[in-house]
Amino acid sequence: MSKENQVVHSVTVNTTPEMAFEALTQASELREWCSDEARTEVRPGGRYEVRWNSGYRAEGRFVELDPPRRAAITLLGSGEPGETRVEFTVEPAEGGQHVTITHSGFGQGEEWERVRTESDDGWGAGIENLKSVLETGIDQRIARQPFLGILLDHLTPERAEREEIAAQYGIYITGTVEGGGAAAAGLKSGDVIVALDGDETPTFVELGAALRRHQAGDVVTVELVRGQAREQVAVTLAQRPQPDLPGTPADLADRLAARHAEVDAELRAAVAALTDEVAAQCPAEGEWSTKQILAHLSDGERALHTIIVNVAINGWLDAGAIYPDQIPGRIEAILAVTPALNALLDRFLTDERETVELVRRLPDVTVAHKARFRRMAQFVLQGPDHTVEHVEQVKCCVDAVGGGAALPRE
Repeated sequence: MSKENQVVHSVTVNTTPEMAFEALTQASELREWCSDEARTEVRPGGRYEVRWNSGYRAEGRFVELDPPRRAAITLLGSGEPGETRVEFTVEPAEGGQHVTITHSGFGQGEEWERVRTESDDGWGAGIENLKSVLETGIDQRIARQPFLGILLDHLTPERAEREEIAAQYGIYITGTVEGGGAAAAGLKSGDVIVALDGDETPTFVELGAALRRHQAGDVVTVELVRGQAREQVAVTLAQRPQPDLPGTPADLADRLAARHAEVDAELRAAVAALTDEVAAQCPAEGEWSTKQILAHLSDGERALHTIIVNVAINGWLDAGAIYPDQIPGRIEAILAVTPALNALLDRFLTDERETVELVRRLPDVTVAHKARFRRMAQFVLQGPDHTVEHVEQVKCCVDAVGGGAALPRE
């Protein structure tokens, strides 16, 4: 077969042959670097299906398998004139494993040339992301989303009149982010973005759409209003900052425990002066009592344990976070078994400690899949934010129903 009828991309990755082969063939790993959804059956004749949120999908079958070194699949994409063939090879190399993707079987004509070009572009970007995901856990599809680097609000006619701004609508800048393109270009608080590369930006929706047509590193023309003046400024879009996340389960558990301690101090203070009777009172019809809030927090924390286990082993939780308190009567069931305020608080704090210890004992397979561990770390560290929201709810509840004498603690 002539080279003109093939698309070939290769890269050397610092990983094991087994991890590289999984990334090319397993559904959970394909989603980390290649597609938005995937379904595979890694066996001769088994299916191979990848989908993207754009609506494009490609499906085929495994026709050759020699794990962890080689696999071949047939592939037919949406709207394509015929079936093609993709071969994956993993070979030992200095510095890791040399991964090669060979896409062949393109026909002749304008339509096939379009398919071949799109294949070349797709596999080229994909294999680069494969290296990033396996070596660092960072999905470049997310990391390379353009970052303007502004804190923003809508400009309203009222604000425009008050601040004497020569515009009625636009993106009002309340501040800039250090390291972002906006700060480097001299944009500042009080400026109003009215267009980006000629596309008007009256609201967040239009600004987001304009940015999505670019990637990090692109230089865009920002049209802004500064007081009564209107000017155009060239802004280089930065790469979206990546959060500094712990690299081991122990470090992740320690950071989570520290955050729990900080938030729980506020929760303890919020309920310290309550009696059981007051804690059972609802501030209004349809609103939770303090006891119900605590039951919800405990239930959510236990549901988090199930989510952690699923993601740790399978990589994804496709159905989304399904919490037991969505089942009618779940909160009431907890209160029937644990009616006392102190016991409810202890139950939740114990559930949090169990979360920390579960994280500390994550299996090696989770850590080895760096993108999986990174995604889990981000998710787990957001957990205390949920508690913060409900601490504020407790405070409002206490204010509404009134406090009471503190109960003794054992």
